[in-house]
Amino acid sequence: MLMNLNVLRAFAALCVVYYHTTSEAGLNLPISVGTRGVDVFFVISGFIITFASCRNPDQFFLRRLIRIVPFYWAATAVVFAIALVVPNLFHNTRADFVQLICSLFFIPRETAYAGMFPTLVLGWSLNYEMYFYLVFALSLLVDKKRAPIICSLLIVAVMVAIANIDSSNPTLNFYGRGIVVEFVFGVIAYYLVRWLEQNRMRLPARRVGIPLLVLGMLVACVLLAVGEYYKGLGLPREISAGVPALMLVASAILIERIYDVSVKNQMLMLVGESSYILYLIHPYVVYGILRTVFRNASGFGALSTAALVTALLVISTLVAVAIHLFFEKPVMAFLRRHLLRPRVAEIAEKLHDPALPAPAPTIGG
Repeated sequence: MLMNLNVLRAFAALCVVYYHTTSEAGLNLPISVGTRGVDVFFVISGFIITFASCRNPDQFFLRRLIRIVPFYWAATAVVFAIALVVPNLFHNTRADFVQLICSLFFIPRETAYAGMFPTLVLGWSLNYEMYFYLVFALSLLVDKKRAPIICSLLIVAVMVAIANIDSSNPTLNFYGRGIVVEFVFGVIAYYLVRWLEQNRMRLPARRVGIPLLVLGMLVACVLLAVGEYYKGLGLPREISAGVPALMLVASAILIERIYDVSVKNQMLMLVGESSYILYLIHPYVVYGILRTVFRNASGFGALSTAALVTALLVISTLVAVAIHLFFEKPVMAFLRRHLLRPRVAEIAEKLHDPALPAPAPTIGG
């Protein structure tokens, strides 16, 4: 089971919600950090995809489509329809049919009004996710056992090649950004955890190991926040954010897999399961409330502002949980039953829901 990763997903999503709530587009507070939650998501994705494919590589790409596409397409269609009917409601979204098609098929496209953002603004990160899934699926065709390594080498090779050809094509350059390496960091986390599990007898006892890992997680969080606040400290994002994210993810997994310490709070589990929805929809919830109900929030005092930030976090989370329970979860279950082979569907359900028993006892199993 990977209970702690689910908590990390909730944490990463809430960090991004906090950032957008307190950013210049929101309440414009002096301290606004949280964008590095995306980096944590990418490292988690690299780990989870490697973990899941090593246990069950069958119908890999179809399983990822079932996980990502239904809600993303639905949310994109809703936002496009609103932009079509009320064009002045959004700042960076237009009823652009070409952009809609590119967005639905995860093709990054630059526009004059939104840069590289798709119709559903935060879908930019899904363009990277789908790129990772596609390269991973191709790697599985080459060698199922070594697919994570092949995928990592291909991603790095493509990134280096794009950097060296000095292209002016924004779509091509999108895949040459260093942030793609964070998926590779997730793969590294998988092999690190696997090796440490196989050599656990050499590791420190609980009274030493647990405090060290907790300290590692705290240090990683501080590095993420400080690195973001000080604009990466002059380092590339994959270093200033990707390395601490790797440290955070690996520590959270190790404290559970090696020392059997995990967070089992059902509410946090539910928020973690809803984190994909929360990440994608929260700007519309937060900015919708701020622009219709709290237009003068900039004049609030410290306590009122803190209460408003908390309320927006809670409301966004509740909306995401509701969508997860009443739309995402039943739709995914339906598609898995009808599109996946029975055994594949069963394992996919268990890997998706950390409350269910995992199909194998160890990372290397």
